[in-house]
Amino acid sequence: MLPIVRKWVIVKFVTIFLVFIPIPLILAGAYMYKNQVTTLVTNNTNKNLQLTEQIAKKIDDNILRYILTASSITNENSIYNGPQSIIDRVNSLRIMTNETDQLTLRQQIDHDLSQYFNYTIDLTGITFVYKDNQTYSFNNRYPVEPSLIKSSSWYTEMIQNNEHLRVLGKVNHSLFSSVNESGEQSLAIVSFVNNRQFTGDNEVELVYITFRDTAFEKVFFGLQLSQVGRLDILSESGDIVYSKDDQVEPIKKNMRSFTNDYGWQIYESNKDKLLMTYYTVPSTKWKVINTTSFNELTQNVNQVISLVVTTFSFILLVFMIVFFTSIYRTLLRPIHRLIHHMSDLEENNFNGRLKVFGYDEVAKLYKKFNKMVDRINLLIHRIDQEKEEKLQLELQTLQYQVNPHLLLNTLNSISMMADIYGAQHIKKMTTSLSTLLANTLSKGGMYASIEEEFNTLRSYADIMKLRYGDRFEVTLTIDPSAYELNILKLLLQPLVENSILHGMGDIYNKLNIYVNAKKNGPYLELSVIDDGIGMTQDQIETLLHHQNDNHSGFSHIGVHNVNRRIKLNFGNQYGLEIHSKLKSFTQIHLKLPAMTREMIPSTAGDCDV
Repeated sequence: MLPIVRKWVIVKFVTIFLVFIPIPLILAGAYMYKNQVTTLVTNNTNKNLQLTEQIAKKIDDNILRYILTASSITNENSIYNGPQSIIDRVNSLRIMTNETDQLTLRQQIDHDLSQYFNYTIDLTGITFVYKDNQTYSFNNRYPVEPSLIKSSSWYTEMIQNNEHLRVLGKVNHSLFSSVNESGEQSLAIVSFVNNRQFTGDNEVELVYITFRDTAFEKVFFGLQLSQVGRLDILSESGDIVYSKDDQVEPIKKNMRSFTNDYGWQIYESNKDKLLMTYYTVPSTKWKVINTTSFNELTQNVNQVISLVVTTFSFILLVFMIVFFTSIYRTLLRPIHRLIHHMSDLEENNFNGRLKVFGYDEVAKLYKKFNKMVDRINLLIHRIDQEKEEKLQLELQTLQYQVNPHLLLNTLNSISMMADIYGAQHIKKMTTSLSTLLANTLSKGGMYASIEEEFNTLRSYADIMKLRYGDRFEVTLTIDPSAYELNILKLLLQPLVENSILHGMGDIYNKLNIYVNAKKNGPYLELSVIDDGIGMTQDQIETLLHHQNDNHSGFSHIGVHNVNRRIKLNFGNQYGLEIHSKLKSFTQIHLKLPAMTREMIPSTAGDCDV
């Protein structure tokens, strides 16, 4: 049983410990982690949105510069070679026959074109396409096939929409079918000449300009979005303008939900939660998109959390070991000792004592336990002492008993002799004494009925009147409800005797003594009242608490012993009280249990206390 109790106590401690320390800390940590992640995502969203805006605007600035340059080339007026534009000179190359003049003109054209694009090193070529599909190229690293240009969808769309210039975005470097599988790409701009509808077959129809596909990398090279994530630039139709790889399909799908020129959204791909921010390049409607994985975004936080959790778990483990070891040593083991000693008490072993160490609650509990054991031993000793005292009182009572037959026969003989000699007062005394002894020594044990006890008082009063004459009068009153009740023998006689011996004062004043008996609920109430000289409080205390064996009363049982007999037989809630006033009265009130003959204990049959 004990190990189970100890086990459950430990379980309770563990439960309380978990409920009030680790679990709240875990919940608080989870809440703080969630808030931290939310704050981190919000901050990165705002930061990335601002940076994508910067990138988009820088790209837009570059695109506008490229557009302005392309427009200047196709414009009729030249800014470098006087009144003749580049288009005019490129057209002139077709009608020149002198090779020297052609070379000189080519050098002039190339010089002017290099001046146009002196602000960038990303130019990979300029191709002038004649209406008859002939070309003139500047700085071209890759050849361009005019027939493929004119078969492209954008070519048809530009003609139908009368569109002068378009930024194509990323295209293959070579439009020749023979090298189309090279996989290398460029950023391209197409510009039609202003007078395209009036051009002849030998005149330039459009200018095709290409740049490195990494031309925009330097734009965001110095602008770090997050330390994690990827950056993609997609055209309005979803074509790749810039990307480190081709894994853009999830981005394209979510791009369809872009309703504004800028914004952000969170989506899931391959069971990974992703944060996407985007901004639109105004001139081209390209989308600059940054995509960041939540796992990567919260990597540092997760590392910190992991470190904190590991450290906390270790500290918690050490704390639990120390805590529960301390709990066992300072609480559970002392309680086990206490339970062991209490088990000894159940087996009536009251000699054990607990050693007290310290001043804590356990020490106080040990002290209280030791005091309780001492109190139990004291009560046991007191009970044994009361039993011994009760036995001594029984023996003392028996010492005053004589052989009833011998004593009664002697008194009867004296009464007969007094009658023969005419000594009536002697006859009356011996008759009263015989009646008194008969009632006192009759069978029936330690109890007598109220009526028998009052008859004993009458006989005792008659005897005392032979001594004191008419100096006192005893009046006995029994309420009808009390006739069937029983009390201890010789309980009232010592009280009446006390009133006679100590209540009479002046010989000219007659002492009146009233003895009453009545039933009050479960109690029998008796009173002995006299109108004698009264007593002081000190005399009352002496009478109640000090035994007097020197008086020469009939029963040698004083008021103290009457009170003691009541408490020994019925308990401390019963007894007598004395109220007195000098030169006025003395009242003795007795409170006893209302006992019928059937209620008398069987052990009280033949002995009296």
